[in-house]
Amino acid sequence: MHYGTLFLTMCGIVGYTGKQQAKPILLEGLKRLEYRGYDSAGLALSSPSPTIQNFVIQRNAGPVQGLIDASTKIGLSETTGIAHTRWATHGVPNETNAHPHRAGNIVLVHNGIIENYAQIKEKLQHIGVQFSSQTDTEVFAQLIEFHRVQILKSDTTLNEEDAVLRALKKAMSEVDGHYAILFMALTIPGKLFGVQNGAPLVASKLKDGCLIASDIQAIIPYHNEVCFLPKGEILIVDENHFETRNLKTDKVSVPKIERMDWTADKVEKNGFETFMLKEIFQQPLVVADTLSGRLPSDESGAFIWDHFKAHEVLWKNAKRLYLVACGTSYHAAMTAKYFFEKWARIDCQVDIASEFRYRHPVFETGTVVGVISQSGETADTLAALALANQAGVSTFSICNVPSSTISRESGFHYPTMAGPEIGVASTKAFTAQLTILCALALDVGRLRGNDDLASFQALARLPHDIDRILKQSETFIQIGAKLKDQKIILFVGRGTMYPIALEGALKMKELTYIPSEGFAAGELKHGPIAYIDPNVTIVTLAPRDECYAKTISNLEEIRARGGHIVAIGTEGDEEIKKISHEFIGLPASAWGTMPILSVIPLQLLAYGCAKALGRNIDKPRNLAKSVTVE
Repeated sequence: MHYGTLFLTMCGIVGYTGKQQAKPILLEGLKRLEYRGYDSAGLALSSPSPTIQNFVIQRNAGPVQGLIDASTKIGLSETTGIAHTRWATHGVPNETNAHPHRAGNIVLVHNGIIENYAQIKEKLQHIGVQFSSQTDTEVFAQLIEFHRVQILKSDTTLNEEDAVLRALKKAMSEVDGHYAILFMALTIPGKLFGVQNGAPLVASKLKDGCLIASDIQAIIPYHNEVCFLPKGEILIVDENHFETRNLKTDKVSVPKIERMDWTADKVEKNGFETFMLKEIFQQPLVVADTLSGRLPSDESGAFIWDHFKAHEVLWKNAKRLYLVACGTSYHAAMTAKYFFEKWARIDCQVDIASEFRYRHPVFETGTVVGVISQSGETADTLAALALANQAGVSTFSICNVPSSTISRESGFHYPTMAGPEIGVASTKAFTAQLTILCALALDVGRLRGNDDLASFQALARLPHDIDRILKQSETFIQIGAKLKDQKIILFVGRGTMYPIALEGALKMKELTYIPSEGFAAGELKHGPIAYIDPNVTIVTLAPRDECYAKTISNLEEIRARGGHIVAIGTEGDEEIKKISHEFIGLPASAWGTMPILSVIPLQLLAYGCAKALGRNIDKPRNLAKSVTVE
């Protein structure tokens, strides 16, 4: 089965129409969405007066602050507008390719990708349409405008709004892709039009207007009641209300309003030097919130899940489990494989979502597919979920956004409670995923008669133990700073520590740009040991577990070749301390929770190294928050 090339852009969309000046609201929204893309930004404003028909457009290459500086003299009266912060896909990051894009009466911003844009562009150019950019976005704007003009020529009795809506429908029927758009029409002042077709759009009714965005981060400072717009319906917004119109039936409806428990203070730094550092320090609370109301009062009792009967049905006859995810979430899935196989005795396979879609997985009776995503909108993970749903197997999701597409479309949902994560390099969302996966695997093990009392007790103690580790944060940051001149950094571990080593390497390369690789420690002799010399650091995860003796042997091999060893082990472990250049001791914990504790110092090592190198920690180069590209 083929789903086409899907792309979840990391760009940000904001739109406002109402009684206030639009520009300050749009710019504030862009700053809050800048973590999604920051190579260019722009805005378009429209006068509320039907007698002044013109757009004010400002676009700039670079971060949002450049747009703010360039737009000080515009937008003093306009009360309707759209804005965008971009991460380049089609076309280099410059002013010409920045959004919004104008085509005649239409000015438009866009997240996602138009797969057949080249064919549409060639067709429009053949009939004389002139393009000013290299983007697929301009193709959408030009296509809507072309159809609007043709429709008005063929039916002079139509009003402008009806013509625009018909043009939009026709354009959508020709466009293939996974996208969200928001646009204004010059001849329809005070209104915005949009479509959510696989990339999210969220709307909220304020006291003095309506606010639309691609992410609730831009809305939460103003209101915590939002509507997640349904896929494939046209959004129509004026200053008093918004509605959606079904493409096929033209039925008009108002999407369901949902109250979010995220507040504005949760998306501020609150005195921390970066969002990432704040999010690292939030992890004790995040883990506590994720477990809140879930732990049974009786150590041998059932965990407490929403819709508990459905949870039991999901797992009653499970024989094979696929865990599917991307990036950091994939490392959480790899860790969970050990949990499910040990406790639940279920055959568990782990797949990168972009590979799972194309490898023809075998769905037998008793198959369960679990997808893991921080945002709940990751395109490849969505496609993997669709593949499983169409095959008729049981599905569940572990996600941080309860109203996301993945949460809604999975058969069962296990929410994490990390709150908004702004730093591009995931920290607290990862620990929340590991926490819920540990709890879930423990509970499925209980259902199958296999309890691990020590891991259950350690899970309940987890927030306290993470807090103890964070009290050593300055030490970890200083050790990280010493690594800034290393030519390569290796991370090694065995068992559950192997995926944690992969996550440590990912954090280091994301934040510092130093080549960093994670390996199973048993694979050192099969190639990676060739790296080792005095200019190479090896971060070794070595808790006192069943693999401890073998890990000690690996450390001796590394030391014999002059490698610089940073060991992360258990408090009081003098044996490892003697053969390491730097030793980090963690609280003793159970097998199931030790990987969760071990990731905390890895986050801080990467942070310290990146800080010493002067990197942009919240916004690493070439990266953004929610992205999958094939």
